[in-house]
Amino acid sequence: MNQRKEAGRSFFYPLCFLPFVLCSCVAIYGWNIHAPGLLSDEFARDIPQVSKRVALYIPEGQKEFVSKDKGTFWSDPQTYYVGEAFVPMLIESFQNGFTEFVLMEALPNPEIMSQYAIDAVVVSEIRGFKNRKTLPAQGLDVYTETTVFNRDLKLIRRFETRGTSEAKGTFAKKGGLEVNLNAAIEGSLRETVLQVQEALR
Repeated sequence: MNQRKEAGRSFFYPLCFLPFVLCSCVAIYGWNIHAPGLLSDEFARDIPQVSKRVALYIPEGQKEFVSKDKGTFWSDPQTYYVGEAFVPMLIESFQNGFTEFVLMEALPNPEIMSQYAIDAVVVSEIRGFKNRKTLPAQGLDVYTETTVFNRDLKLIRRFETRGTSEAKGTFAKKGGLEVNLNAAIEGSLRETVLQVQEALR
């Protein structure tokens, strides 16, 4: 009789544990990655501020840019909310990079450019995102395209930038995917501001 009870208990314990395991798997299966959306202290220290009045126009839909690139076939689903971090970081980067900054809701005409003494208008947008995931490491790439116009709205320069974040010890050393995404965006914006500054010299 006792043996029968013990057998029943040993069969019952795994069944009690099973819902816990299933719930835990559901909780970690599928990640939503939201970057902090802030520039590092190094950005302001490394990027010189140029004495120019620059207008920035951000095309519609940039804040909603999302990537579901999970890197490998075996990875859990991952959603990277690239745009929600890119837009505030883009604005902050131009605030740091130029003495005067104007955020435009639409592309200005030459009369407005002259009236408000704007030296240039910049249009910047995300062009792509790549998750280079392997078993020991993970690198995230953010690709942007930027166009610079002078006061007469004539094209000065058009260029693409790539910001990347390499992390051999992603969780232990870099703070996780959120920090890596933030670093990739900042890397792209660092190059963007430097190239705009060069175009306006």
